[in-house]
Formats: sequence, C-alpha cells, structure tokens
Amino acid sequence: MLTKRTNILFEEKTWKELTKLASKKKTSVGELVRDAVEEKYTRENMLDKRRLAAEAILLHRPKPVKGKINYKALINAGRKVY
Repeated sequence: MLTKRTNILFEEKTWKELTKLASKKKTSVGELVRDAVEEKYTRENMLDKRRLAAEAILLHRPKPVKGKINYKALINAGRKVY
C-alpha cells in the first residue's frame, strides 16, 4: 500500500513522453516513476553489496606465491587441514 506522497515537476516534453508511454503500457505515470525509482536505486544498492562482497573475497584470497612452488609441502599442508 502506498503511504508517502511526493510532487515532481517535469518539463513539457518529458511529461508528454511519460503520458504516451503510460497509455501504451496501460498504466499510470506514477507507476512508471515508481518502477524507475525502484529499478535505479534498488539495483544500485544491490550492485554496491556485490562490489563490497567481491572486495572482501579478494582481500582474503591468498596472494600468489613468488618463486618455485614445493607441491609436496603444499599437498601435505592441505592434508593437515582436514
């Protein structure tokens, strides 16, 4: 249920485009605006969360080993973990 109200001023050209689109989609201009706001800002929030998660993963990911790798020691170390 909608509980908050706002007042938005559009230029005439934008208003005409919105009313045409609303008529074409058989919906209201308000519904178009609500959908656009939800898509824009909910999506941005989701992308921010994904970016932060990716940064956290990269922060804790082991750094590449320089030089020659002792595979036998690496395998034995892995066996000790489990």
